Amino acid sequence: MALFPYADHTALVTGASSGLGAEFARQLAARGTNLILVARSADRLRALAAEIERTHSVRVDVVPTDLADYDAVQHLLGEIGDRVDLLVNNAGYGSYGRFATLDPGREYNQILVNNAALVSLTRAVLPAMLARGTGGVVNVASTIAFQPGAYQAVYAATKAFVLSFSEAVRVETRGTGVRVLTLCPGPVDTGFLAGLGDDRAARTAIYSRLDRADRVVAVGLRAFDRDRGTVIPGFRNALLANAPRFAPRAVTAWMSGRLLRPAS
Repeated sequence: MALFPYADHTALVTGASSGLGAEFARQLAARGTNLILVARSADRLRALAAEIERTHSVRVDVVPTDLADYDAVQHLLGEIGDRVDLLVNNAGYGSYGRFATLDPGREYNQILVNNAALVSLTRAVLPAMLARGTGGVVNVASTIAFQPGAYQAVYAATKAFVLSFSEAVRVETRGTGVRVLTLCPGPVDTGFLAGLGDDRAARTAIYSRLDRADRVVAVGLRAFDRDRGTVIPGFRNALLANAPRFAPRAVTAWMSGRLLRPAS
């Protein structure tokens, strides 16, 4: 399998203002890829764009967008046209706590960002990729996609959606020259934990160990070059993700609840 032709092509990266998204931008720029960076924070995007343009000879466009806003997403789609060769759907956020106590508006918007925007962007860029006979989509899911996630019920469900959706689209695009990869990292040292809005999450068994963003992205791009369908960075993460296949779902849900239960 040939490496993806990064140089002089264009990648759109969502959630690019920090964490995995910013690291995807840096590593793609190092491969000579032009960038369209998307996130809510215009200031952070511009700072990252300036950093990348200082160190790499690539074009970086910044499109500040709230992916929970339908009209904003439609504006973004109009801005990008058919010039995206690689789409990295990284934007997303989570919450933590008993579902019945969480802010319903935040949970609703979580589905819009984690799922609806991802579907809209993928649908928008695929036809041109298929017509060219080359392109790629990297959808960032999580190891939590493989089992129900008590205390992160909506977040786990959104990532299960990403995994299922991506696997289906990959089957539909096989043999077309378009690659579809689902990247399923475990907890990563980004701003994700702080964004959960509940510091008890950091004291759970699941979030006791955090991976490095640069390592996760490197594993993801290596898998993308090999046209892998799904990749789980790290042996421990792969074990936690695949173990539920050998247990009844009720047991799996109970076990995930134990691992994600707030510390007393």
